[in-house]
Amino acid sequence: MKIVQSFWSGNQTNFTNNYGWHNYKYNWLSWILSCHQLVKHHKEVELYTDRFGYDILITKLQLPYTKVHVVLDDLNSYHKDLWAMAKIKTFQMQDEPFLHVDGDVFVWESLTDKFKNSNIVTQNLEITTDYYGKMWNDISSNLNYMPTEMANYHNKRSNFACNMGIVGGNDINFFKEYTKISIAFVDKNRDSWSSMDGFNFNIFFEQVLFYEFAKIKNNKVDFLFEEVSEDNSYKGFGDFHIVPNKTYLHLLGVFKRNASVCKAMEVYIMKYYSESYSKLTRLINEAEENQFHYDFLTPDKILEFIAKFDNELRTNEFSPKYFLLKRDLYNEGLSNSIENLLTNKLDFTIVLLKGFQKKSSTINEEEFLLLEIEEINSAPRTYELDEIDEIILTELSNPIQYFDFISKMNVYFDDEDEESKTEFLTLLNGRLLNYVVLKIISIYK
Repeated sequence: MKIVQSFWSGNQTNFTNNYGWHNYKYNWLSWILSCHQLVKHHKEVELYTDRFGYDILITKLQLPYTKVHVVLDDLNSYHKDLWAMAKIKTFQMQDEPFLHVDGDVFVWESLTDKFKNSNIVTQNLEITTDYYGKMWNDISSNLNYMPTEMANYHNKRSNFACNMGIVGGNDINFFKEYTKISIAFVDKNRDSWSSMDGFNFNIFFEQVLFYEFAKIKNNKVDFLFEEVSEDNSYKGFGDFHIVPNKTYLHLLGVFKRNASVCKAMEVYIMKYYSESYSKLTRLINEAEENQFHYDFLTPDKILEFIAKFDNELRTNEFSPKYFLLKRDLYNEGLSNSIENLLTNKLDFTIVLLKGFQKKSSTINEEEFLLLEIEEINSAPRTYELDEIDEIILTELSNPIQYFDFISKMNVYFDDEDEESKTEFLTLLNGRLLNYVVLKIISIYK
């Protein structure tokens, strides 16, 4: 079973198109990470794209796909918002078992090992709430044609869809039939494209139709995740700080627009795919007057920066040169290390970092205290402080051993109940882990 991906530019040649992301650079970063992780865990990873996609992903970024098919320029007669047509056409072209993986999906293990015997696979089952319902009401009123397979959904006798972050399987005939119906659904409504939200239409000719057709055919669908999610309430799919303990991320919807998630993805790529990151940064520098930094990164340079920061932590003397870069590279994945130290009850040193400042803010006559944390290549992020945060940060003003820190914090907590003490310790550990992710503190052993 091979892995396939599809990229269609929507008949556009604008490198700075954000494709729904917080910033356009994260779209390209996503493709870098998705491809590299797939190639790391699978023998065959093929890209289906158009000429523009080939120019950026292959010629300029040199992503390591095992095979590339430049076949999606034929889609340029479609409205640019109908992005799922690239997936549908790619499914249609398959003549052997496959798994299609979206460009915003990242894996830390093999997908094909899990599903080599599956006839049909998708990421998970969705419950379609009023969120999809309102979209469908607006779209369906403008349709000239509706396939019979959509009747149960349209008449509210069904409210499910398949999330297709991954989709595929061994049943090629199913996909041939499904894609024929899906393409007809889009083509026969060509006159309606201008009067409907084409971006939302993708959901229905792809995900809802897929579920309805599989149900009508009585075909069993295997899911990567058995938990059923509501269409607008996915959680945990952007948790970079947990990987590789978490082996699958999907930056769907809200995660694409979350600056913190996007920044975590960027730092991960900086650290583990530095040469691809540097290639992209050079393209960004050519496209923008405001120059980005760090187009010189290599694996050796990354190791050098991390080693320098480790030394700076131990001496508590931080060089301002490349401080934010060194901080981010060192702290990436550090929460996993802390989890292991806490689990094994091992001591470590906590160091309060530079790179942030306290600020006050007034909202509806109520004053809040915030930390404004500097970020590389993007606006600062803010973290609202509460009373416990202020006490913790005071105790962390100088480097301190973890067990000493806990002893000092227990002075503020006089409850003798063992259960309450455990809850307080859990709270403190949770704050420390959060501070590492936010890059407020770092640690060394």
